[in-house]
Amino acid sequence: MLRPVARAYRQLDDIRPLVRPTYNQFEVTLLPPYGDPEVHILGEIGTYVVVGLFVNAITEVLHDE
Repeated sequence: MLRPVARAYRQLDDIRPLVRPTYNQFEVTLLPPYGDPEVHILGEIGTYVVVGLFVNAITEVLHDE
């Protein structure tokens, strides 16, 4: 019974290539999952996209004035 469970845990660990270690406290604080020493790459890309859209919207508003 323990052998199939251990194999399942190993498979889940092997599936996690979209996680990378953080390099500084700034990343731990600002990138998802927040406060975790590992950054999920898809969350990181999503964060960059949202911040980019926000900055773009702000610059368009300031440019129109």
